[in-house]
Amino acid sequence: MPVISVTKCQAAGNDFILYDARRDQRLPYAQLAKLLCSRRFSVGADGLLVLSDPLATEADVRMQVFNADGSEAEMCGNGVRCVARYMWEADPAVTDAVVETASGSVRTSVLAAGTDVRVRATLGVPGFLDFPDGRRARPLKLDGCKAIASLVSMGNRHLVCLVDRSPQLLSLSAALDLIDSWKLNASSPNVELARVTDGRVEMRVHERGVGETWACGSGACAAAACAMTLRRAPSPLRVETRGGAVSVAWTGPGQPAELTGDAHLTFQARVDLPLDLRDGVEAIGADAAR
Repeated sequence: MPVISVTKCQAAGNDFILYDARRDQRLPYAQLAKLLCSRRFSVGADGLLVLSDPLATEADVRMQVFNADGSEAEMCGNGVRCVARYMWEADPAVTDAVVETASGSVRTSVLAAGTDVRVRATLGVPGFLDFPDGRRARPLKLDGCKAIASLVSMGNRHLVCLVDRSPQLLSLSAALDLIDSWKLNASSPNVELARVTDGRVEMRVHERGVGETWACGSGACAAAACAMTLRRAPSPLRVETRGGAVSVAWTGPGQPAELTGDAHLTFQARVDLPLDLRDGVEAIGADAAR
């Protein structure tokens, strides 16, 4: 059986398996994600991060993101920060790096002060999108709680519901059912329930292709941008999720959002691939030889 090396990493509890294809073989990544991300039956993670040589001249590395169900995501803010930490651990001189993603290049910085290591990523410009009926914001009720929904692009799409009650007391599945009935034109967005309270944001998130996760970096930026725009919350803004907290700084329309927080490499492992995945490796090798 082929054996590969992987690194488990996490940022605010949003956990990933990182596979460095620059140093190893190409693989059928959608299958690999479904195999490795399965909790209790494998390593377990929200997604698979695959590193390869960049296509963009300004980038230092290329990152692809595969959700636990094998689907490919356009952007992952916490994943980008884990990649930056991985590169810094390999070479502490690399405190600043540009990570190429499907939705553009992201600048990252490792901020180390002794044992306190944080990673900042300058993500894209939050883009507020219209709903199919032309409205920019849409009122709704969740469990009797008034809320207002906004569609925000951070390179990937988010539907942020600003609520006046703790997100932990609301039904995320009911929110998903309601949003699904709206029949949005493009692919299903990630969904955030967020409450602005005491100068911070409490958030729950459902990620497309994963389910409810303990954190979401791009979702934190989307929620913070909504809070700053609709509730006039200050920047920077602390966004708290089940797995921890991040800081989001945003100076307003047309400007990128900065996401800062912890990112950790938790362990490294060598994984034996099953025979059916080996067949996929051999098929890729045959295609590359043509």
